[in-house]
Amino acid sequence: MPTKRIIIGITGGIATGKTAVLQEMARHKIPTVSSDDLAHACLKRGHPCYARILRHFGLSIRGPGAQINRKRLGRIVFANPKERKWLENQIHPWVVRQLKAFIRKHRGLTVLDIPLLYEAHLEDLVDVCVVVWCPQRIQIARLRQRDGLSRPAALQRIRAQLPLTVKRKRADYVISNNQGITKLRRRVIRLLAQFLEKA
Repeated sequence: MPTKRIIIGITGGIATGKTAVLQEMARHKIPTVSSDDLAHACLKRGHPCYARILRHFGLSIRGPGAQINRKRLGRIVFANPKERKWLENQIHPWVVRQLKAFIRKHRGLTVLDIPLLYEAHLEDLVDVCVVVWCPQRIQIARLRQRDGLSRPAALQRIRAQLPLTVKRKRADYVISNNQGITKLRRRVIRLLAQFLEKA
């Protein structure tokens, strides 16, 4: 059993495959947490952030069951950097508190999926940064297929984040996700083996 704490931060661009990497690590019994999942919880009815977000953006962002419709909200914030920043300021403090609680709870190898790790200056939360990368054309294709976006809308969301070229330069490790799930899994396993040797 690992005894030394090593906190891995998974980041990258939208639709590069961060979730697939996180799932593969979880499959090997590594404790993992997704900051996207934590952020989505903030939009649920009953969460402290829910009422503030609804007051700010209005009832038009509500969907069935009075829940916030993430697609409607996304169209607003990705078209308006000021609104996106406001939303991030509501959600990020709560997400960071949850990430810190997760870190305190676990020992050994621990993995945090933080898409905005560099943008939100959260590098100090982790010991190593792993960037999941793929060419932009693949990002666009995945976004269009996954979220039903037009090419301009997909590009808008990609450009809302720090460029992947910058993230790659700042990373401790880079995992390429441009050759299918089987090769991605092999790359994750090789990387995990390196960390498990040190833990």
